[in-house]
Amino acid sequence: MFYGRKVTLILTFLVSNTLLYATIDEHTFDVEKGTVIYDINGGGVLTPETNLTLHGQATLRFKEWGATLLSKEEGTVVTSGALKSKQSIRSLEKQNNKTLYTVDFKNQKIHERKNSIANALREHDTRGLKNIGEDEVLGLKCTVWEGQGVRKCLYKGLPLKIESDVLGISYHKVATRVLFDVNSSSSECVLPDFPTENFALFNTTLKTKNETKAKCFTEVLKDVAYTVEKKVIKNGNHLGISQKEKTLFLNKIGKKIYEYQKSLLPKLLASMKKTRECLQGVENMSDANQCLEAYNALNVNVGIEESIDVWDEKQKGTLLDKIENQINQLESSMPCIKRAKNITDLSACMK
Repeated sequence: MFYGRKVTLILTFLVSNTLLYATIDEHTFDVEKGTVIYDINGGGVLTPETNLTLHGQATLRFKEWGATLLSKEEGTVVTSGALKSKQSIRSLEKQNNKTLYTVDFKNQKIHERKNSIANALREHDTRGLKNIGEDEVLGLKCTVWEGQGVRKCLYKGLPLKIESDVLGISYHKVATRVLFDVNSSSSECVLPDFPTENFALFNTTLKTKNETKAKCFTEVLKDVAYTVEKKVIKNGNHLGISQKEKTLFLNKIGKKIYEYQKSLLPKLLASMKKTRECLQGVENMSDANQCLEAYNALNVNVGIEESIDVWDEKQKGTLLDKIENQINQLESSMPCIKRAKNITDLSACMK
């Protein structure tokens, strides 16, 4: 008696997946080929105790009316407040009508999977957005599309300005240079010589665990913004997003920072103790600075660095007291740090 319903469900599944993986329109842009260079800025309140700031640059190279794209982003993410860190970000993706290649620089691999319209159209997707007029970027008039927490300015389908403000985290990407009808050199479009892993995702858009790990901070941020944007469009406003969902989204944004800090903090504590022991036994400035080398190598990643210009008993006592206080604070937080399961937990440990 349920055969008809089963057939309907199967047909719906097949049709939806056929649409999802249908050949992507070769005329993604109304410009045949070119290069766009962007500045990226952003930031906001990641947790009640920790803020973040993002600075970077991006390059988009395309040909065949956007059928082939290469997107590169590089920059720095800085957190301040309870959690202090400075991390470099780097991403590189290449896609054509059929395939998406994502470079995993950390593990020196390239993840290959079937491309979809959802991936290809994300930054210039205007579904659910309202055309509110025109703006001008680099002398080019672009059409402005706006929705809850997002604004895009597209020139012939090409994104020249993207502004997102989701859950208190902003992401602004603005073109600073545009070159049309210019061929990119072969070297500019080549991916690194890393081994390729093929993710045979049959009739699904689910990402594997390793592929998700390969994403850099800005990609995760855009993923979350895109997910929230779709939810807001569906509900008509931000009221449909609960506090629990907000926390989950922010924890996803801060996942890489959390993983980095959770690994760094125990090493930092061990380095502090070793530095304290070393400084207690030195009598001259040269030896004292050598004691600080390992300490500074770790601390530079959290925005703290010590240097010694004068070394006497007073300076020695002051520096040892400072390091002792840091050790006591971090050591008392270590049980909490070990229990922390996300950026929200970890940030609360360090307040």
